[in-house]
Amino acid sequence: MMKAFKLFVRGTAILAFIAILTSPVFAAKIHPALQGPQGNLMVSDSVDVWIFFTDRDFQNPSEMSAALVQAESSLRPENRARRSRVMSGSLVTEQDLPVNAEYVQTLIDLGARYRTVSRYFNAFSARIHLSLIDQIAGFAYVHKIQPVAKAYRPMPDPEWLQTVPTGKYTRGSDETDYDYGPSFDQLQQINVIAVHDSGFTGAGVLVCLLDTGFFTDHEALVDQPIVAEWDFLNNDPETQNEPGDDPDQHNHGTYTFSALGGLHEGDLYGPAFGASFIIGKTESIEFEEPIEEDYYVAGLEWADSIGAQVVSTSLGYLDWYVFEDLDGNTAVTTIGVDIAVANGIVVVTAAGNERGSEWNHIIAPADADSVISVGAVNSSGSLASFSSPGPSYDGRIKPEVCARGVSTWCATPWSGTNGYFGIGGTSLATPLVGGSCALILEAHPDWTPMMVRQALMMTADNAATPDNDYGWGIIDVYAAINFNFPPEIVARDPNADSAFVMLGSYTDFWVSAEDYEADPLNYRWFVDEQEVQYGADSAFSQSWTEGGTHTVKVQVEDDHHGYDINIWTIQVEATGVEDPTVTELPSSYALHGSYPNPFNPSTAINFDLPRNAAVSLSVYNLQGSLVATLADGFYPAGRHHLTFDASELASGLYFLKMTALDFSASEKLILMK
Repeated sequence: MMKAFKLFVRGTAILAFIAILTSPVFAAKIHPALQGPQGNLMVSDSVDVWIFFTDRDFQNPSEMSAALVQAESSLRPENRARRSRVMSGSLVTEQDLPVNAEYVQTLIDLGARYRTVSRYFNAFSARIHLSLIDQIAGFAYVHKIQPVAKAYRPMPDPEWLQTVPTGKYTRGSDETDYDYGPSFDQLQQINVIAVHDSGFTGAGVLVCLLDTGFFTDHEALVDQPIVAEWDFLNNDPETQNEPGDDPDQHNHGTYTFSALGGLHEGDLYGPAFGASFIIGKTESIEFEEPIEEDYYVAGLEWADSIGAQVVSTSLGYLDWYVFEDLDGNTAVTTIGVDIAVANGIVVVTAAGNERGSEWNHIIAPADADSVISVGAVNSSGSLASFSSPGPSYDGRIKPEVCARGVSTWCATPWSGTNGYFGIGGTSLATPLVGGSCALILEAHPDWTPMMVRQALMMTADNAATPDNDYGWGIIDVYAAINFNFPPEIVARDPNADSAFVMLGSYTDFWVSAEDYEADPLNYRWFVDEQEVQYGADSAFSQSWTEGGTHTVKVQVEDDHHGYDINIWTIQVEATGVEDPTVTELPSSYALHGSYPNPFNPSTAINFDLPRNAAVSLSVYNLQGSLVATLADGFYPAGRHHLTFDASELASGLYFLKMTALDFSASEKLILMK
């Protein structure tokens, strides 16, 4: 196949050609962008690629089990504590196991230039000569090869330099008396001041920022506790500018770090100024040098290993991807975010500055279904002109929330150690939300990432009518901390201690029983007296397949005076009643969410068919290999129920895919043993 490239020499465009010959035998392993005429590759004879492996070369299941035990024993206490909030049983999955070193070394010996490895993806990223692609694809342990996605930072970011914020610079309450300086307004807009007044500063929470580098000598950062730092570009522990770096290299990271966790009395307070930090330099600002997703993934895994509880990033990746790839399941960074969240990390990312551009969508990993993607508003709460609109390709509302991203006050390294300015972009809205997540976790250390996400969304100012501009709206951190989650049904077994719970002022519930001649079913209602007037009547309805006597016990809890119990006995008699129920066929194809998910070792899967159809229901691992076939045949119209038993599989992220005629749907499954 012929590949065309544009080569620019002294301003004159010369058309050059490089022949990329791909064997049909290995073509299925190689991304189309590496095979035919695309126009994305430069004239260089090398390209940065992901090489995904089929396995980790364990000889038998017991060898893998031993490796998992070893991985769990090596977890840091911080990591162990964080994961225990989202995992039961084992605290590690296959994604925690190392990539096979022999596979990597073989490719290096062949001529691949090492960039990084990913245990999340069981993959190796490297710069390779185009002529090596077929040879690499020929190795049995190579699953697939695809380009490392890149993005070029707009220079400068849209509306990045703003004026000094207007408004009255105000102190906090008499109890705290923080002098916020010009940062007051951006914190007040998201109700952080009230949280600080309540005593929360992010203390005890470990926050990771991944960015261009960080000028930590700035007065707003110099005293902030940095637990660890790493430069993934130069492979060293220095994230400030080094010899050879562009003088502006550490600017963007300094903006975001200070907006999230900076502190200098009278000048700047970040929401989480009391947190601890790890900082990673993963992005080059050189216009010719691409921002590459493999360093982002390496940064995520590094943060995971150290025990980070929040990761805040203002990076995004487009090159090699099309909008159809922003479906929550395709982009490498997107899947990496989902794995990190499954491991207990709250991940916050910028929605992007693409509104009105040719792209005009969010950017990866903002399409992840577990991420908190952030749009930008101005001081009055109006949407910033550049803030990327949703939805994701599969129709999910994006972004999740918004914060100040116009004239956001932050530290600047280009004015010495005491410079500040108002900067714009979703890049600056993101750290305000990231710092807010640290405040929530300080207040609720037992909350999972999805609980933090839900609390922020459900208490934001557009929660009643979320849309693809503001998402759920401008966050209210104080309200999020005080958010009460709806109770969950913990059992529908008639013999269980609790078969249903109150949901608001009323609840719809059902209980199934196989033996209608069993003992009477007893229900106990627990009512929070602060939510319901004491002694008020409660009304509910029930329908029974069989007649008889059923006892309902309503129990109102009083923290000071014990319990008050009322018992009603309801008798209903009916004879000769025919069942009028007519089974209603589904109106459309649907793959319903599995339950439970995460699960161990099995989960229930339901799907709808409006007409008779051939159905395929398959489960794939992260490498795209088929691990289970749940359905492969003809099914009649109606709702169908299947059980996926994953007893023989390792913990980790899997994908469920359903096809029926022209219908196709997929879902993530998380197995936690």
